Parts: sequence; C-alpha cells; structure tokens
Amino acid sequence: MPVTIVVPQLGESVVEGTIGKWLKKVGDPIAKDEPIVEIITDKINIELPSPTAGTLGQIAVAEGLVAQVGDTLGIILAAGESLPAGGASSSGAVAASPSPAPHAAAPAASLSAAPMPSRPAPAPGGSQAAAAPGGSQAVAALATLPSGGDGMRTSPAVRKLAKDYSLDVAQIRGSGMGGRVTREDVLAHIEASRVAASARPAFAPPAMGAPAMAAGGGREEDVQPLTAIRKKIAENMTRSRHTAAHCSTWDEVDMTALVEMRGRLKEKVKSDYGLNLTYMPFILKAVVRALKEYPVLNASMTETEVHYKKYYNIGVAVHRDQGLIVPVLHDADRKTLLQIAQEIDDLGARARADKLTLNDIQGGTFTISNAGMFGATASTPVINYPESAILGVHLIQERPVVRDHRIVVRWMMTLVISFDHRLVDGTPAVMFLHRVKELLENPESWLLDSV
Repeated sequence: MPVTIVVPQLGESVVEGTIGKWLKKVGDPIAKDEPIVEIITDKINIELPSPTAGTLGQIAVAEGLVAQVGDTLGIILAAGESLPAGGASSSGAVAASPSPAPHAAAPAASLSAAPMPSRPAPAPGGSQAAAAPGGSQAVAALATLPSGGDGMRTSPAVRKLAKDYSLDVAQIRGSGMGGRVTREDVLAHIEASRVAASARPAFAPPAMGAPAMAAGGGREEDVQPLTAIRKKIAENMTRSRHTAAHCSTWDEVDMTALVEMRGRLKEKVKSDYGLNLTYMPFILKAVVRALKEYPVLNASMTETEVHYKKYYNIGVAVHRDQGLIVPVLHDADRKTLLQIAQEIDDLGARARADKLTLNDIQGGTFTISNAGMFGATASTPVINYPESAILGVHLIQERPVVRDHRIVVRWMMTLVISFDHRLVDGTPAVMFLHRVKELLENPESWLLDSV
C-alpha cells in the first residue's frame, strides 16, 4: 500500500522545519533508506531517508515551505500502485500522519502530477500563469501559493526571512518558476548587500573627542535582525530559567596529577591513533562515575514523576558561528577513554560543519559546558532543560595554593555545577561536585579499572 513520508521528531523543542530541497522528483525510483528530502531546522539540516523502496508518487510540501512535525511530505508507491482517490491517504503509513498542513495542501496535487519542468520565463506583464507552457499543472500550482501582500507569490518561509531582514520581496529578482522569489534568492540578496557595504569607503573618523553620530543626530548603531537559531536559543534559555529552580555551587580542583598524566600520554595517542587528547575525555569519565553514585543528577522530572536514567548520554556544548549546540555522546559509561576522545572530536567537527544527525542531538541526560577553552576561569551555566544539572569546566592554570603550610604552584581549575533545586537538593549537588573533584585529582586510582 502507499506509504506516506512524514516530518519526524526533529529534536527536543523543535516543532517545525523548512523544506530545503527535494532530492527526488515525482516518478523517480527510491531505495529504502535513500535520502529523499532535505529539512532545515534552527539546529541542524537533515536528509530524511526513505522509509521504504518504491517510486515517489507525490510531493505534498514544496521547497521553501514550512512543515510541522507529523505533517505529510509526500507519498511513496510500490510497483503497480497509484495514488488513492482524493490525494494522500494515511492507510499503510509507516507512522501516524495527519492530513497535509494548510500551508502545504494547495499545491500538493498539482506538484505530484509531473516532475518539475525547466523554469519558464515570466510572461509580459508579470503573469506567471500565462508563462506555463501547455498550461503545466506544476506551474499553475504556483497560483495557489500565498501572496506576499503585493501580488507576488512567495512561501511563508521566504516572507518571514525577508521580514527578518526588513527587505521588500518585490525588489528581489526571483529565480524560481515563473520568476518566483525563493529562499536562496533572499539569502543571495542579503549576501550581495553585505559585500556591497564592505566595499564602500571606510567611515571617516570624527574629530578627536567627538563621538560618531548617525544622520539623525544619535549614536551610530549596526542593527541586525535576530536569526532563527538565536531566537530559538533565547526561547530555550528563557524556558530553562523560568522553569527550573537554578542554583549553583563551586569547587576548586587540583589538576596537577591529571596535567602530568595527559602530558605523558598525549604524544603517544597522537602518533598511534591520530587523536588530540584533551582533558574533556578524563572529565567526562569522572562525571559518569560520579553520576552513578548520585543518580538524581542524571534524572529529569515532570509535574508528577521523576525519571532516573540508568543510561549516561552526556552532552558536550559546542560553540558554532550559527549558535551554541549540544551534541550528545551516547552510552558514555560503555566507552573507553580513547573511544570518548574520538567521538568528542568527531561530534565537534560535524557540529561546526553542520553535519550532525537527529540522533546526535537527542537523548541527553547530563551536559558539560567547557568555558575554559575560551579563557573563562568561572561561570554559571544554564541548565539544558529538561535535564536536572549542568557542569561548567574552566581554564586550567597555574595558581599559588597552600600545601602543608607552604605556598606552592599547582595546576588549578574551577568546577561549577548548576542544578534544578526543585529536584536536586544542595547536599547531593555538593557531594557530586566534590566526588568529581576527588576523581580528577587522583586519576590513576580509577582510570586503570575504568572501561
């Protein structure tokens, strides 16, 4: 029976995605698990694999449109099958799939009738429908797309992007069918404007002591709209602060023994395995060991239940130009130090290249945020809700400390645990942090018997 393609769960707090590109046309054969459509979210871009083998029989949501989780994107037909009367049917679907979303329903039937033809030139007078050769149904479907308010047919995603950057869509040359403005056209227009702005002569500095003034007499400002990912980060941080009862506690760790151990191992690890051995794998293994002793730090809560996780999926925050993201190292308790080092390196590289998969960002139970790599000596990280705690690790530096009534120089680091005081009392939080400190200060006592 026909199988529907639906928008999968796209990650925690992600409820929609933009259809970036269809990798198959109607009528194309498809192998099971072959990438079929690209979905763009504020966190990652994914290529959705086909749930079954067959032929793409219908495209229900065109490129550039926004689809909600659970929406029907298209239909795959087996040999000899045809589309059900009336369009998409949920019968035989691999997942429960509601009717196509209102914003996608109009063009669905027409777009499924035939593969997209080559782009026609706009007809005189700007009539797109008249430009369709032979009255092509696919081009005629554009007439059903929502209008931007000025008679120009654009998708909601395009109109939103243009609004975010205060652009007039009518002033942008479209490359889509019938001259329609696509998301790529808007992005190209933005980039061209930036290049043009950077090519202008530098602003002449004012006289000494006179502040730079805008034309209206006010101070000069560079105003940029919030990007989609920055808006989502803001929403998530606000939700965490307004939901979890944040509380933080600090401790200082003498990292001298670990610094020396890493110094002995890093060159061999580099030559034998091609890995840059950082401190994070050691810290992560110590955290997992402490979480097993204080399971409430690895738990989450609802209004009526506490979920104690007996698996250890540790998120490691990664900074990107697009915004912070937290890829997850799954089943960290089952991996060796070198496996953790390799996986952290891989996740970080793919995060910065925007190549993470859905599985890479889902299912975390506890998060580590490394502000020390940017030089921070202390910070209070925000809990990665719905987790119950987050550990902040910081710069390892030489400091004078007192040992046996003498001032000596040691490699020291500040640890900070932020925890949800609704679920985690102060005592287990402090004891957990102190346990991590003990493990990091005496690595040889436990690393040898740790898998």
